[in-house]
Amino acid sequence: MNTSSLPELSPLQRRKRSAILDGAKAVFLSQGFGLATMDDVAAAAGVGKQTVYRHFKSKEALFVGLVSSMCAEVGGFLAGAQDGQSDGSPEDALRALGWVLAQSLITPDNLRLYRAIVAEAERLPELGQVFYENGAKVVRAFAAKILGKRFDESTAALRAATFVQLVLGDAYLELSIGYTVPDVEARFALQIEEAVAAALR
Repeated sequence: MNTSSLPELSPLQRRKRSAILDGAKAVFLSQGFGLATMDDVAAAAGVGKQTVYRHFKSKEALFVGLVSSMCAEVGGFLAGAQDGQSDGSPEDALRALGWVLAQSLITPDNLRLYRAIVAEAERLPELGQVFYENGAKVVRAFAAKILGKRFDESTAALRAATFVQLVLGDAYLELSIGYTVPDVEARFALQIEEAVAAALR
């Protein structure tokens, strides 16, 4: 979703939009998209249902807006991690990126969001596009920028994609399907080290 296409909002409208997204997050992630209603979202947000509809024309549009908003939060965390590593070695920068990515995506809310996206992506193709453009593509761009210090642009892009997949690995798949992962930090530590080594090999 291209937020630059949104009309300029007043401070009050921004606060209401933020409250609606917070309410949508609570409702969609606890009830799932199918069971959630706009009435539920309005109640959780503390606004009237018509206010919700003024900001989002449908439940589908609201869910897409929530996905975009939550991806932007993760993107902000990743950008902050990269700012702190701007003068470090590629190894250190990739390692930091890997940890921020893993820790961001395995929070209960983000795991629930991912499951909801997968469940609805076939019916709502825009969800997958928003998640890719504002999530996976952004993460790969961060990794490619780091790898660009060692490799040409096309090689950096290819290795960035592989890096992200290796960071998440089986541990993220298991968590996504609700499987209990023992020693989850140790699992991700191994995956991140392997991802860094493979990316720079």
